[in-house]
Amino acid sequence: MRPIALSLALCVGLAGLGGIVPPAEAQSTASAVASGTFQDISPRYTGSGTATVAQTADGQTVLQLSNFSVTPGPDLEVWLVAADAPNTNNAVLASTYVSLGALQSPTGTQTYGIPGSVDISDYGSVVIWCEDFSVLFTMASLR
Repeated sequence: MRPIALSLALCVGLAGLGGIVPPAEAQSTASAVASGTFQDISPRYTGSGTATVAQTADGQTVLQLSNFSVTPGPDLEVWLVAADAPNTNNAVLASTYVSLGALQSPTGTQTYGIPGSVDISDYGSVVIWCEDFSVLFTMASLR
């Protein structure tokens, strides 16, 4: 029984590694740097919730999506985009962007690590992007 319990604990613990999430204690002492509210792009692609860029007590920069919801789709990614309010596919692709990885879930609170090489002041928005079809699903301007 113990090996099964240990295996289950390891699987559950490793499942969250995809988004490079800092420990809970670091998240709870984070200071907001910028935030914005997700907007519907069209009647077909909707999004809601808040995107907050924060600095943790240990110096990491993270993106937290809270009260988040987006229309489900294939191969959705979380991108930081230089443009302040890219509301079309072409506006996103014409801008500088960096992927923070695959969207963890179409709903709920989630956290993504921002690489230390990224200067957050160079980015004006967060978008949820469908990599398979090059489609913008929702966008939040950062202020």
